[in-house]
Formats: sequence, structure tokens, C-alpha cells
Amino acid sequence: MSATALQLNWTNVQFASTSITRVTSVMFSQGGELIEFSGDNNRYPVVIANSINRPRCSITSGDVYTLTNPAVLAPGMSGTIIASQLDALGASGGNVDWQLQNAVHENTDNTGQWGQFATATATFRAYSSDGVTNPLSVTGRT
Repeated sequence: MSATALQLNWTNVQFASTSITRVTSVMFSQGGELIEFSGDNNRYPVVIANSINRPRCSITSGDVYTLTNPAVLAPGMSGTIIASQLDALGASGGNVDWQLQNAVHENTDNTGQWGQFATATATFRAYSSDGVTNPLSVTGRT
């Protein structure tokens, strides 16, 4: 069976050496930020440029303890995030693998309603060691 080019669910989600299970959502962002220029009598921007990128990630899980325990995941901790999105039909070569190097844990928010499963969402930001190399990479298995 060939790959569907559609992804469904997450697996192998980790931050540093900590495996994160019961993952319900992962978001990776390139973090592009634009600046606009207009002057003179311009009513609209005449140039739009990407001035900086601030890659980030958030992970939502039902494993509230792992994401909220400061001994496991405290704000300021750094490491690499890896996660795989699975091919929708489990086809060989259809997974998408993400990696965010130099990720720094920003915060974890916990939420839970009465009679519902609780979740926690950890947010991360990333930096480039040399200011040039993108800390976010994505690859498809072929």
C-alpha cells in the first residue's frame, strides 16, 4: 500500500529524555514574523519582509502528571522535541517526523472540567545556536 499523504495521530513524542504519552495534539510552528513598510503617500504596504523566525511547539496530553511535574518538566528546561505523525492508513513511507532542537520549556497549563478527562498543554520555544541554522526540521519517510 502506498502512502496516503494524510496523517492521523501522533507517536514517539519526546522532550529531552522524557517520553510523553496520551498525546492528543501537537503543534509545530515555523514562527515566521513579518514587518511591513510604507511611506510617502502609500496607503498599503509596499514591502513585506520576514524579519525573524521564532519556532515553537505545543504538546497536549492526558498525562497531566508528566507535563505538570516540575521535577520532570520545569520552565527553562531545554532539550530536543521529536514527534511522528502517522500515515492515516499505516502505509509504509507515510509518516512525517518532526524535530525541534534547542527547545526551551516555556510553560504548562492544566485544565480539567468536572466529569471530563483533564489535559495539560506544554509550550516550548526554540533558538538557533548560531543564529542561522533552523532548529525545526521535518522529514517524510520514504
